[in-house]
Amino acid sequence: MKGKITLIQILFLFVFAVSAFFAVRTYFDRNKTEKDFKELQSMVAEPEPEGEEETESVEPREPNGMLSRYYALYERNNDMAGWIKIDGTNIDYPVMYNSDSNAYYLHRDFDGNNSSAGIPFMDYQCEPTGGNNNVIIYAHNMKNGAMFHSLLQYGDLDYERSNPYIRFDTMYNRGIYEIFAVFRTEVGAEDEFKYYEFINAESREEYEAFIDNCLSHSLYDTGIRPEYGEELITLSTCSYNANNERFVVVARLIEKK
Repeated sequence: MKGKITLIQILFLFVFAVSAFFAVRTYFDRNKTEKDFKELQSMVAEPEPEGEEETESVEPREPNGMLSRYYALYERNNDMAGWIKIDGTNIDYPVMYNSDSNAYYLHRDFDGNNSSAGIPFMDYQCEPTGGNNNVIIYAHNMKNGAMFHSLLQYGDLDYERSNPYIRFDTMYNRGIYEIFAVFRTEVGAEDEFKYYEFINAESREEYEAFIDNCLSHSLYDTGIRPEYGEELITLSTCSYNANNERFVVVARLIEKK
């Protein structure tokens, strides 16, 4: 009969309504996330130049030794562990730390509120004040380009050559790291490289074994091999090329102040 709504039409309208709801929610979540991070970036206090001869080696600090530029953020949330920035990408974010779990900031924002994008966070096995052989930082690969989505550009050697440095500051020291390996590995696969298990080496052999694995799995040869004892940073995100695949960028510390 004409004018009767069929079950198929009802299902279609239901699916359309649900899709529209999630599309609108995603849009507003994305805008809120961008706004929130701009606010956090505005809270980073850049040191004032002292006359014509600015001394780059002098970094203002609080009485407890923390870098003054990030202290307002630390006061807002004591889980603030540092800041990561990569020139030429959208990566310019605070890095959080929760000593109990890697899952806490997976879907929470800086203030601990629910967020589909989450926020970059340090592996709970790391020591946020420093002294690790390897600092591991995780973040989502968001399709809108946020979080660690830009890391996937490092699948191309020419891109790496143009953007070889990662800037990562803890609450106590500023650091520049040079990328030496980029690889993919599938979590749970028989040949999985369990890079996330390496935080501190108990021996030179263990350190060298990790470096060997990074270089042998790397998508290309950067010509760089870290020396024993050099501090490392590992950035990890999902790649979506395969089930449970991770895209990983590893770099060595070349400047610290």
